[in-house]
Amino acid sequence: TRGSFPSFKVDSAKAKLQIQEGFPYLRPNEVPLDSAYTAEYFFRLLELFKGKNPGQYAVLRKAVDSSPSGFERMLAGLLRNQMTEEALKKEWGEEGRLLFFFLTQSIKPTFEAQAKTWRAGQKDLSWNQGYCPFCGAFADMGEIRQEGKRFLHCPICATEWGYPRIQCPFCSNKNPETLTYFQVEGEMGYRVDLCGDCKTYLKTADSREQEGSLNGEVEDYLTLHLDFLAQEEGYRRPERLFVEMH
Repeated sequence: TRGSFPSFKVDSAKAKLQIQEGFPYLRPNEVPLDSAYTAEYFFRLLELFKGKNPGQYAVLRKAVDSSPSGFERMLAGLLRNQMTEEALKKEWGEEGRLLFFFLTQSIKPTFEAQAKTWRAGQKDLSWNQGYCPFCGAFADMGEIRQEGKRFLHCPICATEWGYPRIQCPFCSNKNPETLTYFQVEGEMGYRVDLCGDCKTYLKTADSREQEGSLNGEVEDYLTLHLDFLAQEEGYRRPERLFVEMH
């Protein structure tokens, strides 16, 4: 797989203005993306999966090939924020969730590279939104660091930013009476923050007892059981991957 990505030049004036106004620097369908590379990466992931789960692989291939434009149609839907994990699950069962996972994984290498270029010019980022300041994706993990501050992690481009501990990143609720959390016995380094107003949850890792910050993506995978527990109680993550900007 090729390691280079489309050239990307940051407009510093635009970056400053977007941050001030609370808009992510780019909408997901504006991030420079090499569709051929993205498709190659996607199908390579599917091939790796095929060896372990040939039955599920067959369903995934059927889903991708079910329309004339196949992968391109799905990629466009994802980047336009029109495709959701739940919609794919309703259409294809549990394989729909796998399909959503592989689609999001296919855009991550490019998004991470472009966001890294953007972050190089944002030394003192002041951002108070619950979605990523670069691509607008909703946070997948929170982290409490040494200074006691909470940071949020973007699941698509790996950008991190500070956010108030007593505030829901998805609806901005600040009412301590409707903001609660739960922990699992024996796993005190993790908690699940719950918002009673919008019924969403955010998994949070406490890294104050460790050296260095955590890897948000790895922590998300290691705590899948917490997703199950939160969802059993009627809480969910935002339906769409990216924030809606009008």
